[in-house]
Amino acid sequence: MFGKLFKPRWQHRDAAVRKAAVDTLDPRQQADLLASLAREDASEEVRASATQRLLDLTVLDTLTRDSHSAPVREAASDRMMALLAGAVPDGPDRDTRLHLLRHTGNAKVLYHVAQNGVDGESRQVALSALSDADTLCEIALHGHDEALRLAAAQRLESAEHMKRLTKEGRDKRVVRHAREWLRDRQQAEQDRRKREQDCAAVAEALRQHAQRAADGLYQARLQQLEQRWTELAEHAGEEQTRIATQALEQAHQRLARQAAEAREQQAREAALGERRAALATLRQLLDDVTEDTWDTQLGALRSAVATQERRWQAAAEELPAEEGEYQHFQQLLEQWHNLIALAEQSQSEDRELLETLSQRWPRKIPAPRALQQRPAPAPAPEVTAPSTRAPSAGKAGGSAHQGLVVALRRELQKGNLKHANRLWLKAEAVLEEENDSWLSKQLQRLEERRNELRDWHAFAAQPKKDRLCEQMEALIGGNLDAEEQASAIQALHDEWRELMSSDQDQDQAQWDRFKAASDQAYEPCRAHFRELDEQRADNLRRREQLCRQLADFVAAQDWQRANWQAVWEIRRQAPQEWKSLQPVRFTDARDVQKRFSALLSEIDQQMEGAWREAEQQRQAMIAEAEALLAQEDLDSATREAQQLQKRWRQAGWLPPGRHRPHQKRFRRIMDDLFGARQARLEQRRNELEEKQNEGIAVLEQVAAALKEPLASQDESALRDHAAALDELDEAALGRAGQRQFRRLREQIQERLAALPRWRRWQRAVLGIEASPDGESSEDDQTLTVALEALAGIDSPEHARERRLTWQLEQLPRAMKGANTSPLDEALTLLEARPDGPLDSGLARRLQAALQAMQP
Repeated sequence: MFGKLFKPRWQHRDAAVRKAAVDTLDPRQQADLLASLAREDASEEVRASATQRLLDLTVLDTLTRDSHSAPVREAASDRMMALLAGAVPDGPDRDTRLHLLRHTGNAKVLYHVAQNGVDGESRQVALSALSDADTLCEIALHGHDEALRLAAAQRLESAEHMKRLTKEGRDKRVVRHAREWLRDRQQAEQDRRKREQDCAAVAEALRQHAQRAADGLYQARLQQLEQRWTELAEHAGEEQTRIATQALEQAHQRLARQAAEAREQQAREAALGERRAALATLRQLLDDVTEDTWDTQLGALRSAVATQERRWQAAAEELPAEEGEYQHFQQLLEQWHNLIALAEQSQSEDRELLETLSQRWPRKIPAPRALQQRPAPAPAPEVTAPSTRAPSAGKAGGSAHQGLVVALRRELQKGNLKHANRLWLKAEAVLEEENDSWLSKQLQRLEERRNELRDWHAFAAQPKKDRLCEQMEALIGGNLDAEEQASAIQALHDEWRELMSSDQDQDQAQWDRFKAASDQAYEPCRAHFRELDEQRADNLRRREQLCRQLADFVAAQDWQRANWQAVWEIRRQAPQEWKSLQPVRFTDARDVQKRFSALLSEIDQQMEGAWREAEQQRQAMIAEAEALLAQEDLDSATREAQQLQKRWRQAGWLPPGRHRPHQKRFRRIMDDLFGARQARLEQRRNELEEKQNEGIAVLEQVAAALKEPLASQDESALRDHAAALDELDEAALGRAGQRQFRRLREQIQERLAALPRWRRWQRAVLGIEASPDGESSEDDQTLTVALEALAGIDSPEHARERRLTWQLEQLPRAMKGANTSPLDEALTLLEARPDGPLDSGLARRLQAALQAMQP
């Protein structure tokens, strides 16, 4: 029983008592009790009151989400906003509030803190967590301080909001920011349109340029257009890109064909010049020859003729000569060969031979001194050439080496001594191993033919080998450069090999002479090729150093956080630097080439993996953008698109060629999305303007009606005007329209309130007019001076004393603070007068007083 008498007041069965008790509880020391009352008390008012005392944000957040009572949820929300704003003395400290603000997503709480936070940092943190553009616009217009308003304005990215700021902004900096943003947006739009126009113009210029004939300025103009297109390509549309790409390909193909034709023409002209120069040189040598030339410069002449012959042949391979020119060169070359052969034979001591050579020497060309002044010898009898037919071989008689003998006989019959000697040596080797009498008899029969060919070969090849030795000796101390000298030496070695027989002992003496001259002639080339070898070795070392640098770069890379643009630049420049390190010896550079290729492959593999991942990121974001394009809520879609654009800029790097297709697709989707939102804003703006025009027309109509005097209006018309105003959307009228709207509503209310008084006044006027003429009474005279006093007009001289008496009688009542208007008091006095006759003079005075007080 006593427990019931002394239980706490917050357990009282009267809700009002419990509510009053809640206000006395300490939020810190009795936090659990307040939380329990906020969740479990039977009275909604008690729960709301307990909620307003809580300090635990977790409990408040739970009540905000889970409570079934709207007042409790509202109280919890208000309490949370007050705590986070720092407005509660015992609330969380600043750091805790800032931490909670950074992690909450409750837009209502963030807006409240941004507007009402006790410190600037809390307001700024709350503002940074807000994303709704309309909310940011409200803060930019009506925020707590200028810094907050400016920060909110800087977060806005909508032209509609910026235009509103320019009209309604209260800070110069906010208005200036909005104007600059709109100006920049307009400039960006102009730039975008200009880029589109430039892209179309450059693409069209490329198309036209690709179709025109190539002249001297064709390539320079193409380079200018191509450079301009490269700057604009990422802003171009698909059709413009297709036109420009086709035009560039067509133009480059035309230039390539033109260059190829120019190279071919240049090569033909060079070949023609070489052929003509070879002919001219041979003719000039023929004109410059003297008798001393044959005796002292025969080797140089032989080398010069051979050089011009090779020169002609190389040029003829590039551009074949016409038949007439070819015949002329062959005749001139044959003439030189004959002259050189005669000059070589003129060195003989055989007098008969010299006489024969003197007769054969052309008369117009100076002859060697040994052939000059020789008497013409008697005609020599014809010498019959020895028969080349070998004695016929008998039958093999079953020998196993019949094929060898047949082949040997065939080579001897053809006069091919080199191959015949090889077969002869093979047959001798067989005889050393086997006792083949038939083979031995066949070799004895063929030996005469072989010896005959050997004699003929020695007779024919000996002068030629001597001539090659002389040509090689003529190269010693010559004025050819190293490359030409080496080529000439190689050509003479090739000719020597053609003259070699299988019997090396027979050629050894001449070979020693030829080899000694060759080594001496090649000596100047050694320094050149030694320098070339040093250059190749240096280039090889530099290539090895480049490989080491590239390997160090690859080893030092953290491929998970690599700067892919820098990696791409190095990958692009490394092969160029590698190619610049020329020449190198292929056999020496084979291993380092493999290493370099392996390093490039490793870099390519890493880049390809990173680029595939970056492309997947872009493809995923493109898919998100396409999904946003399909949303009906364009405002939400554009806000998400803005965040998507930030993520796009932060995506992994891609080289221009791989980035450009994704960029074009993403930009096109963004343009479509923001274009759709802009179109909807334009539609809303048009609808708003239409509503505004309609509303202004209604306002003008109502204003015109209210200009009419009150006597011409009635209550029904005024209420119709009020209903017409109520149907208008006040927000769509603009600031001036809204002021007129409120003013007209006040006028209508005033007229509706004044209309009953006006009717009383009118009835009073009509009543005086309708009163019959009669005697003047004391009451009527007092009534008349009373109305004149209330109307503030003068009374006649004889009525002034009565008027003063009435005013003195009314003084105590006025001192008591009666708040009745003069018109109402006058109408009350008139309405209290009984109907009856009225003196005409008093009636006129009453009419004048009423007219002075006309409502």
